[in-house]
Amino acid sequence: MYGLINEAMRRLVTEQAGAQAWTNIANRAETAETFVGLLYYDDDITYRLVGAASVELDTPADELLRAFGNFWSSRVGPENYQDILGATGTSVTTVLSNMDLMHARIQNLYPELVPPSFAVSENFDGGVMVEYRSHREGLAPFVVGLLEGLGDLYKTPTTVTHERPRSQEQPYDLFRVQIGE
Repeated sequence: MYGLINEAMRRLVTEQAGAQAWTNIANRAETAETFVGLLYYDDDITYRLVGAASVELDTPADELLRAFGNFWSSRVGPENYQDILGATGTSVTTVLSNMDLMHARIQNLYPELVPPSFAVSENFDGGVMVEYRSHREGLAPFVVGLLEGLGDLYKTPTTVTHERPRSQEQPYDLFRVQIGE
């Protein structure tokens, strides 16, 4: 993953738990404390940081990933990719429908990026189903937070349920996203 992911995680931890907590997490994960945003790092570093944060903050990794997903879409994305995000849509539904297009535009900035894929399907009363495909394991809680964070960003109540995890038979995670009140 690119260093900007680990830097955003550092920012979230230091805002919520302080700089010393991040130092402890980096030491526990046996990584640097800071990362170059445009440099590509092995995914293992990010996974080690999450594991170390879980121990250091005494919080389940799933909860940390969910909080980080929310932070990413409600704070980091709008602050760093406002133009791209604005061109993607102006509501939860339009952004969800255009996530793959947004990632394609971001790939121009980050040539080694291997983004996930999002597909919106099956509209139901007040919501949609979202298929999430990624070669990375264990990030479904991050996606829940990411989708909830879009609701926060657009000031739209959004409830996300992880309906089905990916499996041998189904190569994607499926999320129910209830939009509105």
